[in-house]
Amino acid sequence: MMDFLNSFKSLIKLEQIHTDNNIFKLHYKFTMIMLIVFSILLTSKQYFGDPIDCEVQDRSSEVIETYCWIFGTFTIKKTLNENILSGLGPDPRLLNDLLQDSSSDEIITQKYYQWVCIVFCFQALLFYIPRYLWKTWEGGRLRLLAKDLGGPLIPNCWNKETKERLISYMLSGNYSHNLYALRFAFCELLNFINVVCQIVFMDWFLSGQFTDYGIALALYNGENPMTRVFPKVTKCTYYNYGPSGGRQRQDALCVLPLNIVNEKLFLILWVWFLILAIVSFYVLIYRTIVLVSPKIRMYLLMAHAKFLSRKTASIITCKISFGDYFFLHQLGKNLNPLTYKDLLISIANVLLDKSSLPYNPEVTMPV
Repeated sequence: MMDFLNSFKSLIKLEQIHTDNNIFKLHYKFTMIMLIVFSILLTSKQYFGDPIDCEVQDRSSEVIETYCWIFGTFTIKKTLNENILSGLGPDPRLLNDLLQDSSSDEIITQKYYQWVCIVFCFQALLFYIPRYLWKTWEGGRLRLLAKDLGGPLIPNCWNKETKERLISYMLSGNYSHNLYALRFAFCELLNFINVVCQIVFMDWFLSGQFTDYGIALALYNGENPMTRVFPKVTKCTYYNYGPSGGRQRQDALCVLPLNIVNEKLFLILWVWFLILAIVSFYVLIYRTIVLVSPKIRMYLLMAHAKFLSRKTASIITCKISFGDYFFLHQLGKNLNPLTYKDLLISIANVLLDKSSLPYNPEVTMPV
């Protein structure tokens, strides 16, 4: 297991250049790693043994275990409140000895457990897609510009020439960073859509029992929702043909050890997806306000660059586009605070006197 986890070191290592924000990282780092660890945990037989064990009379248990693992097991809905053998009462389908009897709606089938580890890996992949898109669109431009400028001390490479090149890049692009900012906002929107779709998908996966799983668990009085959604002991019906060609029915009692873990893992996911959806929604509201309000951008710039005067922040935010502000804000995450403040003051001075723009024709503006 440890060898497998070593391949994900790139996800948990600290980044030298920050191209996104902490909420973005919760999606493609924390959530993705959590889902992968859950998947590995559920496939570790050394901790929980076989995923299903069935007891049956006069038959090979291995064959029936394989059958029940493939086709699923079931519990009896109206007997879930019983203290002894909860959910294992008489099968209502036997009333008329018909498998398609109208009473079959009292049967709760479990067909999810074969796919849980695969679903977790698939979900982890979906959480990484917005990060992959943003990494592709960002193209490493922040790394090229902020390289060696983010140390705790003002670096020797911070000189007049370096400053002029950064100012030229920022001010000679003619709104070139608007698309850059909109792409990042689109990826944040994808994060929110993804987590909402994940909740809907998990609800479908658990037959409509995921969206209210945590609430039902907190408010239950009688039937435990964990027992209903993730039963540990279930029934399985196996059919074959006897020596005379007659159809024979064989009932098996099956134990699902992994459901002891599944009930906790899905509760964690329910809480986490809810928190992530709420936080991601507020991030979208915040991003919209920042993109449309220069005044808000001014206050944020003052908060980001400590001791920056209001006049300087006002000049910058009023004279540059929202995309340029966004890129400047992202750049500030990777610069030494004193270096960043010096850069902002210099940009404000240049904006007041366009003739002093240190334009360098060698500076290119990637799209």
